[in-house]
Amino acid sequence: MLIVAAMLTILVGLFHSIAGEIRLVRPLLARPDLPGLGHGPWYGRALIRTAWHITTLTWWGIAAMLVVIHRAPLPDHAPLLWIISAVFAVSGVAALVLSRARHPAWLAFLPIAALTGWVAASS
Repeated sequence: MLIVAAMLTILVGLFHSIAGEIRLVRPLLARPDLPGLGHGPWYGRALIRTAWHITTLTWWGIAAMLVVIHRAPLPDHAPLLWIISAVFAVSGVAALVLSRARHPAWLAFLPIAALTGWVAASS
């Protein structure tokens, strides 16, 4: 189950980076009125792009943690899995409610939360 959760997390990150870059980040960065935050327009653009893609790197790090826990279970890995489950559950509910189910993230976040929560509860 953790491998499935890890694969979903990797796919979410991949979709987030590619689709987000094309549909949100590039159009946003093309705007001439972006604030430079005191460092010039390049800084605001770099900050937005970096923050966007760091989210994907974070999800991939979580996916790697899930694989490690699956392959070499810690003596008590349940607390880590509960944290991961809670983060994805809250993210999934937020994506579902705030976008009125229009943003597809909840379709992956909630299963990731359920899978990691299931393994945590079974530990």
